[in-house]
Amino acid sequence: MQPKHYNAIVLAVAHNKFKDIKFMIITQSTSKQLKLDIEKYKKQHGNLTIRKSNKFHDRFLIIDKNIVYHLGASLKDLGKKVFAFSKIDIGSFEFIERLDKRQ
Repeated sequence: MQPKHYNAIVLAVAHNKFKDIKFMIITQSTSKQLKLDIEKYKKQHGNLTIRKSNKFHDRFLIIDKNIVYHLGASLKDLGKKVFAFSKIDIGSFEFIERLDKRQ
């Protein structure tokens, strides 16, 4: 059974494992619960940025302004079905610059 506030658990694990790393998540939308979880996490740890873009459906995770991952599904669905994520061979600055040009 999946915990009710799965987003909070994922964020807590990320912080405990990667305290000195800065994260950026690029997504089309955020649920009400995810917004609450993100705000709580940011108040405690501050190393997470969320950017919204309606140019794609999938999510992207940028770690330390250096590594970009494509997430094929929502983190809330992690563990329910097959979930894939892939490292993108492009620097995050170039990725964000390309994203900004399309908005």
